[in-house]
Amino acid sequence: MNALKALNRFYAKSYEKSPYKTLCVTNGCLAIVSDVTAQTITYVNWKRSMENKATNLDERLPAKLQEHEDLKPRPPRMFDPYRTFRFALYNMAVAPIVGRWFMFLEARFPMPAVAQATKSLIKPADMVTLKRMITDQTLFAPMSLCLFFSVMGFVETKSVEGVKEKFRDAYSPALKANYQLWPLVQLFNFKFTPLAYRLPVVSTVGIAWNSYLSWLNNASKEEEIATKKLEKAERQYDGTRGEQIKLEI
Repeated sequence: MNALKALNRFYAKSYEKSPYKTLCVTNGCLAIVSDVTAQTITYVNWKRSMENKATNLDERLPAKLQEHEDLKPRPPRMFDPYRTFRFALYNMAVAPIVGRWFMFLEARFPMPAVAQATKSLIKPADMVTLKRMITDQTLFAPMSLCLFFSVMGFVETKSVEGVKEKFRDAYSPALKANYQLWPLVQLFNFKFTPLAYRLPVVSTVGIAWNSYLSWLNNASKEEEIATKKLEKAERQYDGTRGEQIKLEI
């Protein structure tokens, strides 16, 4: 308990002195935890995933190609430090943007200084919280996911086509998952959390969320690689089969 109080005092003092630097470091550290968690989950479950993919592959490939081991899904690396570095660097870079966004919402929808008597079913403070959440989830959530997959897609593939594939495979599932989690989290956050702690709260809850994003981002890349291998193998088989037919004729 004393350790938490000391950490809270350290964070508050650091935020007061240098808010953006504090947000960057905090977001980066929590991103590392998120990606390591995602990689651990992926590694633990790789056998089951490999078996499922191998079965699907065997159903699609002709018998002659089912023996090609290079087409079988390979186990993931135990730990990819470059992937974690990219993820942490991205989260550090966007921390000031998210911090400014929360400041904007605070100024645009200020809480009433004193609770006012009202006959409305919704209290003024609750209405402000609701406005903040709706604005955040309508504007910022889709754009932040768009930015994430654009940056990560380009960094990983160095091509516009890679970014398009990332959007096609991952954006819609991520946006759907976002709306299943973050509206309730942000209602709580905007209602009860002081401004200085809103991004850390988001980042803490986001350990699970960012683990999902990191897993989804990497899964779409692995699916792309497997699909290209499969298409190449099928083309090779069709070409070989065509040559055999010519010889038979």
